[in-house]
Amino acid sequence: MSENIFIFGLGNPGREYQFSRHNFGFTAVDFFSVGNNFPGFINKKNYLISEKIISEKKVFLIKPLTFMNLSGKAVKEVLNKNGVFKLPENSDAQDSNIILIHDDLDLTFGAYKIKLGGSGGSHNGVNSVINSLQSKNFIRLKLGINSLERFKFGSGADYVLANFSKEEQKVLPEIFQTINEILLSFIDCGLVKTMNLYNHK
Repeated sequence: MSENIFIFGLGNPGREYQFSRHNFGFTAVDFFSVGNNFPGFINKKNYLISEKIISEKKVFLIKPLTFMNLSGKAVKEVLNKNGVFKLPENSDAQDSNIILIHDDLDLTFGAYKIKLGGSGGSHNGVNSVINSLQSKNFIRLKLGINSLERFKFGSGADYVLANFSKEEQKVLPEIFQTINEILLSFIDCGLVKTMNLYNHK
């Protein structure tokens, strides 16, 4: 595994989006940052970034500020500035060092899935990253947001941009703790072992 690990949390900047379902990636990165004593995020115009050495690897936490639909612009900028100009065509899972954390409308709230590659489906943020990098060879930590609350909204867009319900908010700390464990496992043990440990729970 590369000495540098890049963990991107997708979301929209701005107080009005802070606790929305679509910002699940942002809030997951925030939780991981606080739980593992990262220094404060530095504003680099297109993204917020913090870094820390964990298990002898330099771990970068990044939150794009380009709004969800242009997430790829910030992701590419961060990677290029750190010497990653092109992802391999056929990435070896054990060598992957880029993780994208994002909400997923096809997974039930509370569920998650670790995946290498694959299309972005209807997720504009993921598709932006794929288009910017011209590659699907990065890891995705997909966080489920689908629930019965969805039927209260006129469209999927309205649902994902709305805040988590009070009942969901009570469960979030437990979900974030699991995400913390997944990320630390990836940093320590790599992707394959982490997928084997967590994808079948």
